[in-house]
Amino acid sequence: MSSEPYDTMEDDGLDLSLNLNITSSSRQAGKRDRPKVKGTRKERIKQRKQIKFHLQKEKESTAEQEAQHKPEKRRKGSAADAEENDDDSPPRKLAKKDDVAFRAGAKKAGSDVISSLFRHNPEIPAVKSKGVKGVKEDLFASTKFSDLPLHPHLISNLEEKMKLATMTRVQQMSIPVILREKDVLIKSQTGSGKTLAYAVPIVHTLASLPRKVQRMNGSYALVIVPTRELAMQSYDTFQKLLQSCVWIVAGCLMGGEKRNKEKARIRKGINILVSTPGRLLDHLQHTDCLTLHKVQWLVLDEADRLLELGYEKDIAQIVSILNERRGEQRQTILLSATLTAGVERLAGMTLKDHESIDASEEGGEHSPADSVGRTDGDTKNSMFSLPEKLRQQFVMVPCKLRLVTLAAFVLWKCKMQPQKSKMVVFLNTQDSVEFHHQLFTQVFNRHPAKQNLCDEDHLLKSSRDTKQIQALDLFKLHGDMAQKERTQAFQEFTAASSGVLLCTDVAARGLHLPRVDWIVQYTTPGATVDYIHRVGRTARAGKQGNALLFLMPSEAGYVQELNKQKISLSEVPMKDILMILLRAIHDLPQQNRDTTRQMPRTYEEASTFMQDRFEESVLRDESLQTLAAKGYQSFVRAYATYPSHLKDIFSMKDLHLGHVAKSFALRKAPSNLLGAANRGRSKSKGRKWDGNPRLKFDADKTKFNRFQKKRPLSSVTVSEFGSGLVSKKSITA
Repeated sequence: MSSEPYDTMEDDGLDLSLNLNITSSSRQAGKRDRPKVKGTRKERIKQRKQIKFHLQKEKESTAEQEAQHKPEKRRKGSAADAEENDDDSPPRKLAKKDDVAFRAGAKKAGSDVISSLFRHNPEIPAVKSKGVKGVKEDLFASTKFSDLPLHPHLISNLEEKMKLATMTRVQQMSIPVILREKDVLIKSQTGSGKTLAYAVPIVHTLASLPRKVQRMNGSYALVIVPTRELAMQSYDTFQKLLQSCVWIVAGCLMGGEKRNKEKARIRKGINILVSTPGRLLDHLQHTDCLTLHKVQWLVLDEADRLLELGYEKDIAQIVSILNERRGEQRQTILLSATLTAGVERLAGMTLKDHESIDASEEGGEHSPADSVGRTDGDTKNSMFSLPEKLRQQFVMVPCKLRLVTLAAFVLWKCKMQPQKSKMVVFLNTQDSVEFHHQLFTQVFNRHPAKQNLCDEDHLLKSSRDTKQIQALDLFKLHGDMAQKERTQAFQEFTAASSGVLLCTDVAARGLHLPRVDWIVQYTTPGATVDYIHRVGRTARAGKQGNALLFLMPSEAGYVQELNKQKISLSEVPMKDILMILLRAIHDLPQQNRDTTRQMPRTYEEASTFMQDRFEESVLRDESLQTLAAKGYQSFVRAYATYPSHLKDIFSMKDLHLGHVAKSFALRKAPSNLLGAANRGRSKSKGRKWDGNPRLKFDADKTKFNRFQKKRPLSSVTVSEFGSGLVSKKSITA
């Protein structure tokens, strides 16, 4: 065996050690050779900056020279590489640029992360929903309004102008009791006509008085409702009933309106006053012209919602003021779709010797003791009754696929079908409503550019490329909107024949939204009571309605939770919804009109294409990116607020934050979203403080001032027998 290799290795090791020593010594020599900086502190800093600048320039020039002499790397699959291959080896295929959007793997672009929609998702469990029999409630009764001893003008108005001849079951049971001037607690399903159940006897009694009611007499009836939209709706109902009794005046008071204008209306006189609790209490305390000495009815509509919004103390104060000014000679009517412990408590505070009316088959007497120990807020013997023609469904969707599944369902029902549907989509936060409304508006309602849609075999006709796509009517409604915008959105959606309303639970109680075909609960409501009120916006007055509930795989137990309350749901496969994207993609405007777009052939590719379109829209628009980050944060915070008895179903441990960010079309990691979400919050500095003035935080007054004179430190010796006052002698500076 030759010793040459050994000698060569030894020489190489020697050379390596010598090179290392030379390098280290050169570094030390470089430090010693640096010019010494002299002069004042300012001059030394300036000289160091100049030296640093020159060194940086030298490094850049050296790097450029090395790059010029460095041989160019050949890309795999290039022509030169193909020549080196053997003739028998198959040529390497270049990846198509159009196929990048459909690639399964994840890639990073700077700080952005582009992940796959269909990889690393939790397995969708097989959910068995029990076919339970729900609580039935006959909606219509055989009795007509003309069978009751009502004012003839009122009966003719109901039958001829309002086209209402037959009463509902709750109206048949309630109106005679209210006419007997008894306090009443009414429970009935949503959309059963509870508003007319108390409005008809009130109007009848006022119209039948021997002396005509005058405006200057003041208020005879106070109707308290939880939300502004419900106040407008109840006011409109009274306006229709009073067409036959024009001398009776109805009025509406609610937050967001100018108090001076409301005071002017109160001075003129309002006989039937509909109001939200906070604004009514404000006028009772500060408006002297609001007379209450003739109040005969106090109506608390949607009582359970009043309590959930924290109005119990306001209602207690209103009742106390009424007792002081009017005495207790009045009739109180309490209405709710559900009987909870809070409603029973409110009934005990406001009702006296009352009668309970339950329109469902299993209705009966309910005592406050039945509510003790219930963690979900429901009474022991109270089961929920739902409209008979309501079809309830749910879909299991992994978190990353939530956004594209919602988009596919909205396009399917409200744009792709010949008979376009009217849909209400419930989300859990205001930020989420704002984000989804702006995102869908940008992606779905942009004027389509001339686009080149290609297939492998042929190009689509140019007439299809340039056709005008009908816009999707989108509305939004939440509590942080200005009152003018809320009123406009509510009225426009009510009048529309089709469209999508994105809203929070502000639209979940009591509102009558005509011709609503679908209720989509994009975020799970939690309490069964909230689920009942949400789905109650459809299938009203005996019409057909549908409801769809979005669930993540970790939330599958919520179906059994609803089964316990005799609510049965059927499952819709996610694939059936996503398949519609294969047709919907054709109608989307292309963002880059110069490129040719290859159409997807599977629902996975179509879903990925739609998700990429959402993410690109968010990346291009900074305001939309801020909304997405704020929506993401508010969703995570809201997810942590589910009731304690549902924590095992809605657990934060099962929530993948990266997948949640994907559902908001974000390509940033969750740890990088805080700055984007807080961006723009400084604009709200000038907002008026509406809360308790004692809790207002003034940053200017609390800002640290280093020139402010410091207070001297003092030590005080206090005796247990002393007065507690500090004498001047005991203070040592």
